Amino acid sequence: MIVTVQQNETVNGVTGKTVGNITPIITELELTTNRFDSPSKVTFKTVEQSGIAITEGACITVSDGTAAVFKGYVFTAKREMSGEVSYTAYDQLRYLKAKSSYTFVGMTLEQIISQIANDFGLLVGTLADTGYIFPTLIKENESCLDIIFGALSTVIVQTGKIFNFFDNAGALTLTEAKDMYSSVIFGDGSLVTDYTYKRDIDKDTYNRVKLVKPNKETGRTDVYEVEDTETQAKWGLLQYYEKVDENMNSAQIAEAAQQYLLYYNRVSQTFSFDALGVAGIRAGMIVPVKINDVASLGTTRLLIAEKVKHTYDGGDHVMKIEVKDFANLGENALYSVPT
Repeated sequence: MIVTVQQNETVNGVTGKTVGNITPIITELELTTNRFDSPSKVTFKTVEQSGIAITEGACITVSDGTAAVFKGYVFTAKREMSGEVSYTAYDQLRYLKAKSSYTFVGMTLEQIISQIANDFGLLVGTLADTGYIFPTLIKENESCLDIIFGALSTVIVQTGKIFNFFDNAGALTLTEAKDMYSSVIFGDGSLVTDYTYKRDIDKDTYNRVKLVKPNKETGRTDVYEVEDTETQAKWGLLQYYEKVDENMNSAQIAEAAQQYLLYYNRVSQTFSFDALGVAGIRAGMIVPVKINDVASLGTTRLLIAEKVKHTYDGGDHVMKIEVKDFANLGENALYSVPT
């Protein structure tokens, strides 16, 4: 791990950017990435003689020795009496917490991301072609992060493909999950030191989908409903309800209802594990996992990491990886084991 800082400093009345390698003074560092709804975060600690050496807005880059795995900006600095200083830096997604209002007509997710990024002066990298066009997407006074991830959720449901939106060490990126995978297998006798497995239907499980749209002509509400009576007999009635865009036609709404039922009508399975650190693993990546004592994981399964936290402490490097709803992947051949 190599950590560098770039910040504005004034020397003899002249202000300029200085760049330095601060790895030797770091006592502990954590790098956390999430697949949805939040920016990547780096927290690290140093011991300093006086004051706080790194200023707000300073650029922090973390490298695994071959490539940058994080680029972000200092938002918080906290000093203790002992001289220990803790810093928190976030990547570009942090700036998308700003609220705004948008109306997108006939635009793709990649076009929506580009427009918002341009409005906020953020750098954009490769944006994959999702193949889905939003007829109309209207958002009022919402955070740009919520706007983008809400649209991303719709794309995943409508296309049946899983896409990841993240800041790739300084460039906003949209890519299909199948193009992000680890060749390292995690499991019994292979890196994993502890794990927790859970099954539930308590959250985000639905066996009836009801979509409604106001009808201006009749003054009533049109209802589109699909359900699975077989799982209702097992679990009881679990209903998903949503008011849809008034510009969607009947065929589009009916298709959306079917897609929602297909996605949500299942037992949710979550899995988290501690492991020895592997450089480059981040949220959104597909990781092969095999745990003999868990029936669903008795053979190697390809799971999408929802949250990954790397911890560097001296010469030690460990990780915690969280996976959820991997039942949704089923046995989709799209996610075959890479060779």
